[in-house]
Amino acid sequence: MELTPEFRDRFVRTLQGKDYILYGGLLQLAQERGLRRVEVEVIQVPNQDNGMLAVARAQIETDDGVFSDVGDASPASVAHAIQPHLLRMAATRAKARAMRDAVGVELVALEEMIHSDDMGVAERAPDEIRSQTLGFGRYANRTLGEVLDVDPGYVQWLSENARDPALREAARSLIAGLSRESRQDEGDGQPIEAH
Repeated sequence: MELTPEFRDRFVRTLQGKDYILYGGLLQLAQERGLRRVEVEVIQVPNQDNGMLAVARAQIETDDGVFSDVGDASPASVAHAIQPHLLRMAATRAKARAMRDAVGVELVALEEMIHSDDMGVAERAPDEIRSQTLGFGRYANRTLGEVLDVDPGYVQWLSENARDPALREAARSLIAGLSRESRQDEGDGQPIEAH
């Protein structure tokens, strides 16, 4: 779908060279397509046993038919200020994904991003990643950095097995940082002579 310059000025944001549409813009486009119904079903309520992962399914009906998709949210996949509102964010993400299908927009909604304010783990500062708090398991309520200091094997396990993709990526980032530090330490010795 081709977006007018006026619409882009109002509802599209460019961050780090990539365009993202705002949820309000998707809603306006859906209304222009004859939005009839928006329904959200809670699939999973966040709690300690599931890593505080909220999951919702949205169904959008327009003049063109019915479209549905799911959205999820956890403390690791939202900005700090949103953490008390995980179900609401999961529902917003589900609605945004279903509306993108309904209106034929390929741009990802800004609200679907891991962190709309910092654009994900890859762009987050190492200190922010280290300060991420776990919401489950034997290290519940401890930060990833604290766990890394006392049990790097557990962070390694999280990097491969965490259900939450954002937590998995954060753990991978910390493990990769350890590997880089280790390689640098090994390189601090005597220079290797070429033969």
